[in-house]
Amino acid sequence: MVEEKFKVRIEKYENEISLYKKSSDRIGYLRLVTAIGAGYYIYKLFKEPIWVINIVISSLLLLFFIGLIIYHGKIKGKIQAAEVMIDINNKYLKRISGEWVTFKDIGSEFVDRAHPYSFDLDIVGQESIFQLINITSTWNGRNRLAKVLLDSNFSAEDISKRQKAVDELKDKLELCQFMEYEGKRKSGALESPEKLLAFIKDKNKLFKNKVLKKFLYYMPMVTISVSMVIVVFKLSYLYDLITIFLVLQLLAWAAGLMRISRAFAAISYFKGALEDYEGILKLLEDQKFETEMLRDIYGALFNKDKSAASAIKELTRIAEKIDMRNNGFFFIVLNGLFLWDYQCIFSIESWKEKYSDIIEYWLDTIGEVEALMSISVLNHISDEVTFPIIEEEPMIFEAEDLGHPLISKKARVNNSIKMSRSILIITGSNMSGKTTFLRTIGINLVIAYCGGAVYSKKMRCSKMNMYTSMRITDDLKAGISTFYGELIRIKEIIEGASRQENMIFLIDEIFRGTNSRDRIEGALAVIKNLNREGVMGAITTHDLELCVLEKSERIRNFHFEEYYKDNKIYFDYKLKSGVSKTTNAKYLMKIVGIEL
Repeated sequence: MVEEKFKVRIEKYENEISLYKKSSDRIGYLRLVTAIGAGYYIYKLFKEPIWVINIVISSLLLLFFIGLIIYHGKIKGKIQAAEVMIDINNKYLKRISGEWVTFKDIGSEFVDRAHPYSFDLDIVGQESIFQLINITSTWNGRNRLAKVLLDSNFSAEDISKRQKAVDELKDKLELCQFMEYEGKRKSGALESPEKLLAFIKDKNKLFKNKVLKKFLYYMPMVTISVSMVIVVFKLSYLYDLITIFLVLQLLAWAAGLMRISRAFAAISYFKGALEDYEGILKLLEDQKFETEMLRDIYGALFNKDKSAASAIKELTRIAEKIDMRNNGFFFIVLNGLFLWDYQCIFSIESWKEKYSDIIEYWLDTIGEVEALMSISVLNHISDEVTFPIIEEEPMIFEAEDLGHPLISKKARVNNSIKMSRSILIITGSNMSGKTTFLRTIGINLVIAYCGGAVYSKKMRCSKMNMYTSMRITDDLKAGISTFYGELIRIKEIIEGASRQENMIFLIDEIFRGTNSRDRIEGALAVIKNLNREGVMGAITTHDLELCVLEKSERIRNFHFEEYYKDNKIYFDYKLKSGVSKTTNAKYLMKIVGIEL
């Protein structure tokens, strides 16, 4: 079972937590005993004349106590890490059981009702494919995933490369989970890097005068060297010179303090994010990839001349140096002796010179890896997915046992279809599965065009532009009725068809918002407009009159139907050839209590 690998991992981390907690308890007791012992010998230090022994023992106990605190912190960190990993694996189980609809990140800001297909096919938003598969932690990864789902403008060759990358990642579950963990372990989720990039790309220097900059850079070296000579050789008559040097440095530091603090505020703000990026890059750097796309990504991030890992690590260390000044005592001493703030500023400026032009590309590349890992989630949670064949030949779509990825395995009903270069007119009674079938076609095509694996035993498709018309609603503010909104949508589809581009359309319950005569005449006109080269698709309808169009070479009739048993209605949700011969509106009305 697919679930088993996640349950095994959860059990492993639960065992680790149990062991770590036992260690934590033992260390806690040991800390208490050590603290009492240190306190006892410190007390004896003031009471007994043998003070040397008391100093040594109390000092050793205090050092041991500090060591225990540090080690205890590491154990607690391991417990927290194991808890996060359990949560990550539980989320995979929720994806399998259908509880993923409770995940908080639904990609709501990407919802666009005017998009050619996303709103109708549940690509982003509540109960969407984005909500199901998203394991990204960085802003770039999250936006990259949304972009490839909404605008996967990849060639057949590009899709093939992406498929191979996703196929490799499906065998790297641990890497995918650790990537998700690294991005969230400190900051929770990385914010937009816009401010960080603005700071990095700002190449304005604190001192444009190169002579002044060199003076401030080398001044501490002179001060410390001269002071050491004076102290070592006990040149007491020059002691005042040390004071003069230190005062001069403090005055120089105070003169630029305001500008320095503003620059440091920015870098300190991003310290947590930098540490997360450093963890992500360290994780990727230790990997060995086989497929072309992942090797190219690795090469881009870990180039010998400019390595993203080295660059981020260097910037993180600068941020750590800046944090040292937060201690009031060190704040004065470090600047009095070393002009510490200036040295940090000069390090930042030097770093910007080397890396500011490439950092954005690196963050985008990390985002690409995360997006690919998210797409591989379908492979991790299902054994019913396969990579489709992307054909160079236009207008191809064939699938065997095609299922909807957002429907749980227990409820999912698969259908096989061959609709290459055809227009399908699909009839059937209410709730029989017509709309779900259209969405099944559409969402699997979206996944296929991203390089993902689809819910089908076998699928062949061409790269096609997709248009849908399903969830049509009115817009009271704009004064647009449901029917008028549908007309606008249908017009966009016809305009797409007129460009004779490779196109697939999916239209549900065409012109449901008007009377039967106008609906039939309108639908006939639409189908005739769409019945042209370079266009294929499917339309669902209750109007059996449209089925006469099957006389055309490219138009074919299919249907869904229900059956009755023990005065109850049942649906098999299986697609069948021909025209529907059943209706259920009166029966459904009776079920809800409407007397006829």
